[in-house]
Amino acid sequence: MAVNMQRFVFTQNYTLPAGTVATVVAGEPATGGAAGFGNSATAAGQAGALWPTSYLAGTAIVLDSGTPSALYTALNGAGVIRAYVQGTDDKGGAALAN
Repeated sequence: MAVNMQRFVFTQNYTLPAGTVATVVAGEPATGGAAGFGNSATAAGQAGALWPTSYLAGTAIVLDSGTPSALYTALNGAGVIRAYVQGTDDKGGAALAN
């Protein structure tokens, strides 16, 4: 499995509905662990939270676009993220990014 971690930026405020990308498959490394590992709300790396998750415009996020995760697919499909631009997206007086 190729991992291609990239930074993206939200282009607008967006709320991901609860459980939207909660697809955990037992034994699949990309979606969880072995059977009994947990449920869609607790599996590491998944966005299947029990409550909606909100993102603010301008927020940077790191996602795997090489083997697209369910979260990357949902956000990219909604058209709310774009590639992070070094030198543009990291400027600001609050020193929130390096």
